[in-house]
Amino acid sequence: MAIGDIIVGIDIGTSKVCTVVGEVNNFGQIETICSTSERCSGLKKGKIISEEEISLSIAKTIKDAEDEADFKINSAYVTIPGKYVTIVQNSVVKELKDKFAGISLKDVQSAIVQAKDIEIPEGKTIIDIVPSEVILDNGKIVADPVGNLSSNFTLKAQVILANKDYVRQLNSIFKKVGLEIDGIVPTTLAERNLILDKNEMHDNIAIIDVGAENTDIGVFEGTTYIYTNSIPLGGDNITNDIAMVLN
Repeated sequence: MAIGDIIVGIDIGTSKVCTVVGEVNNFGQIETICSTSERCSGLKKGKIISEEEISLSIAKTIKDAEDEADFKINSAYVTIPGKYVTIVQNSVVKELKDKFAGISLKDVQSAIVQAKDIEIPEGKTIIDIVPSEVILDNGKIVADPVGNLSSNFTLKAQVILANKDYVRQLNSIFKKVGLEIDGIVPTTLAERNLILDKNEMHDNIAIIDVGAENTDIGVFEGTTYIYTNSIPLGGDNITNDIAMVLN
């Protein structure tokens, strides 16, 4: 991300669609410019039941965001429920030609491409690669390997797979709205940097996001994303149960 870049995120929930527009500031952080939402019932317990309704809700949030931010939005990132996501752990060793040249950004990018080389189950497609750890030849773990002297390094990463049919539906919805998809991000992975502080980022953490009709779960072992799923139960169910008990 470069200073001044505009980042747009869309979250499709069971009760509403939310769109957030942010700008990268001088410190590499994303500052929120505007946030819009629109009620939507096109998603039921995490399953898309009406592409048309979702596309209309997205279009409304985008128009409101464009009016508020005063510029045209052409693309966005979108979340995907955990039930449609599979996480595959992979580790690759990248050998370097010259130990004393230092690890380059190109070396790291090449290792990430190598991490994609897995057997993909039928009905799944790769939506992201999430590096979690880089280990130098001396065993040292570094957050940013670029510039370090090493004859090789090991990249540990999570290959994020998604249900092809759900991805196809998302592409269809965005096409109706006239938007490109910048990326598809599991809900709890998107939330991780928002709700965890620096100390918690290295702890073993479970994130539980209770929505209207769906609860997303994400489990992190330190910096490693190890599990995600969805439960078709949410706040509406809890509210209804309380209402029945209290008449």
